[in-house]
Amino acid sequence: MTKILLAPLLLCCSFLILASCASTRYETKSVVVKGPDADYVSVREVSVGDWLTYVATTSFAEEDKVVSLGDHYDKILTKLPALGPGRWDNYTMNAFLRKSQDNVSVDFYNECKAYVVKLTVAKTAWDSIRKFYLLDLPIAGITYEQAMRYVQYKQSISNSCGFSPKDTFRYECFLPGPEQFDAVQTHLDSVNRLVCSMFNYKGALCVDCPYGKEMMKHPVNSRTGMEPTSVWNYFPDKRGLKNLKGNVAEMTSVKGIAAGGSCIHFAAEAEPGNRQTYVGSAGWLGFRVWFRRVPLSSVGK
Repeated sequence: MTKILLAPLLLCCSFLILASCASTRYETKSVVVKGPDADYVSVREVSVGDWLTYVATTSFAEEDKVVSLGDHYDKILTKLPALGPGRWDNYTMNAFLRKSQDNVSVDFYNECKAYVVKLTVAKTAWDSIRKFYLLDLPIAGITYEQAMRYVQYKQSISNSCGFSPKDTFRYECFLPGPEQFDAVQTHLDSVNRLVCSMFNYKGALCVDCPYGKEMMKHPVNSRTGMEPTSVWNYFPDKRGLKNLKGNVAEMTSVKGIAAGGSCIHFAAEAEPGNRQTYVGSAGWLGFRVWFRRVPLSSVGK
């Protein structure tokens, strides 16, 4: 397994990984591993925090010091996921849209470590978001078209910082074809020797497993096997990829076709060759970004 930090993508702290991060700060983290051929694959799925950073980066200028998203529905409407009752990812997005008298301001930084904007959120909601790492939930409820716009944003920002005049390439971001997705999959049993689930699939929560009772008491992890959980949960596969199986099924380059299974699909449906079909958006559907290096001589052709 070779883990690569993209040249223009700086490794930033994550609430789940580094407790030293400021309590009102979110930095996007982009780490990839080598995939088949010349491709690189994001270690994790796109998260709610990533999506909010995207919304802030593409919707507001630097002079917008403190932004309440709820005051700018017209500007951000096309970038919002389908939001409904239930699910912790919906709770998190709605918290940043809801108006409140007692707010905190959260600083968002993109991959260039460039300060984007302060987004306001109700203090009581932020306490839960921070405590349970809700910004690390995968983004769901978005359409194929919204995902593709995010991929283009990712490509633009990946090529906007960190390069020197000596560099001879740029990055192209994309969603994989179904066969490309299958090619990066590795064998992973649904349970280990202790009969503990190895990824988030339908019925994955095991109360009798080690830490099972603790998971049942946790507001987010107790929804394992029914809802998406953190993009950092579970051990990585042999390539170093997290949640390539389960959690959210991942969009491919073919609109309406996803792969990898999800929290509402049985473990067998996550195996290579299986497909999950969708229309529009779904609460079990997300994506991750793939990268390839393109020689400068080929850029724009």
